[in-house]
Amino acid sequence: MTDDKIPRLSRRRVLGTLGALGAGAALGGAGTTAFFSDKETFTDNTLTAGELDLKVDWEEHYHLTKEQVFLEGDDGEFPGIVREDPQDPNFVGFPDPLNPMVWVHVDALEEYMEMTAIEAFPDPDNDGMPELEFEGWVYDPCEHGADTPEDLDPSGEMALRTENQDTWDGEEPKPLVALEDLKPGDFGEVTFSFHNCDNPGYVWMFADNVAWAENGFTEPELKDEDEDGPEGDNVELDQAIQTIWWYDTDGDNVFDQAAEAEPACVHLVLDSSGSMTSTDGDLTTRQEEMQTGAKQLAQAILDASDQNTVGVTEFNGDANTLQGQTDNYGLVETAIDSVDASGSTSIDAGINAGDAALAECPEDTRHIMIVVTDGENNAGSGPVQTASDNAIASNTDEIYAVGTGGATQASLEAIANPDDEAHISLTTDLTQAIADLVEVLIGEELIFRGSLRDSLNALMSDNGIPLDGNRQTAYDEVGAIGDETNPEYGERECFPASDTQYIGFAWWLPVDHANEIQTDSVVFDIGFYTEQCRHNDGEGMPFETTTTTEEPPA
Repeated sequence: MTDDKIPRLSRRRVLGTLGALGAGAALGGAGTTAFFSDKETFTDNTLTAGELDLKVDWEEHYHLTKEQVFLEGDDGEFPGIVREDPQDPNFVGFPDPLNPMVWVHVDALEEYMEMTAIEAFPDPDNDGMPELEFEGWVYDPCEHGADTPEDLDPSGEMALRTENQDTWDGEEPKPLVALEDLKPGDFGEVTFSFHNCDNPGYVWMFADNVAWAENGFTEPELKDEDEDGPEGDNVELDQAIQTIWWYDTDGDNVFDQAAEAEPACVHLVLDSSGSMTSTDGDLTTRQEEMQTGAKQLAQAILDASDQNTVGVTEFNGDANTLQGQTDNYGLVETAIDSVDASGSTSIDAGINAGDAALAECPEDTRHIMIVVTDGENNAGSGPVQTASDNAIASNTDEIYAVGTGGATQASLEAIANPDDEAHISLTTDLTQAIADLVEVLIGEELIFRGSLRDSLNALMSDNGIPLDGNRQTAYDEVGAIGDETNPEYGERECFPASDTQYIGFAWWLPVDHANEIQTDSVVFDIGFYTEQCRHNDGEGMPFETTTTTEEPPA
């Protein structure tokens, strides 16, 4: 607990980001505040202990049941999107794998995302999809990210939000989700990314300015057996709409469940060069961060399936395989702990040794290499790109690259294969970045699944839903609402500074709902709240939320 004599520092709530479902719309948000324990309020988060700045961006998709154009393969052999379960692992269920409305073939995912995109931030070319670079401009989330209601205005001179009929009504900006005239079978999805700039922080999601309303009754609505009618006090829309929230680790707007296909054969290729002893101004060395994350990742992979295996190689001026592929966590842990930093950096030697170790894996497993480094190749016998390409041509299916310190985006692109965003992590926190890979390899973590009513009730309780900065240590986000530090709910950790974190939100209106929801509306804002880790314990500080109802929900 925090000493009463030490002020609780730097709270920040940002951006009312969701809007109206049904009829009507609302927009709200909160400014920047920092609260001390004596309840005095200071502005701008500029404190001698440091600064805290939370920035948000997003990508939104909306699938219309009847109006959507469906894809078909040019050769007619497979449809890219189907309405009935194809019983094919190459198809992804949307919006929720457990409650799919459509299935999309993996080869059609990119086109499907472009087809269903309605808005994004940043979107400088105004095509509905996010762009991080445009005509020489490069997006910096801590400089350009959204954090006030003004950022929802797509008409400003420096506006980065998509401007179209979904975001601008001709006079003022629309909320991020402003849906009217919903039809059974409609669904949509938003993936937020948030960035804790300057300092690590605890983060919550919350709802505010919530209002339910029947908005009168149509004749078909009154005749529906599921409608309470004028004498009732129950808005049906938010009970009918279903939702899921999840940690969208790879930021692809898809809730990736644990793979039921091939087992994973994972080989850790860990930098043991002398620079790994650096502390980067902290008390923990890069080597210690790497070892902690690698052990968490290995434990999670081996726990996920008794067919999964993990091996370990270290590299400095040369490479040494410390542990071949095994399902014994104790052996893997010993190997990781034995990594000892000294010497130069031969990344290509590490890749070559890791590929040779993956030759031990059965053919019917996924051969995955994870390379962790804090620098660029300075002692190898050949180009890193060549070693990576040779590994892919030999025993390795995928290579993930995690870098810090002297590593650069370009140097990690030379390691990763394919060199896309999902396979590259340039980070200031090796523990978190390495541990997060388990969600990429064996599935992402669900935060909440249930009706919009239940979702809003959780988000309106106390400070909202507390998020966990390290998903490889168990934490019950919803159970811990209002009791965040109770060990009964697991271990909650801060989010590191500067890293990008993704949260997915999907909603859908099942096909078994119709007239009882006519004219109903529910209006709400969703925001993120952060509190600096230093001098705080993650309990949060209470703030007032606003809930109004014309017809209160039951």
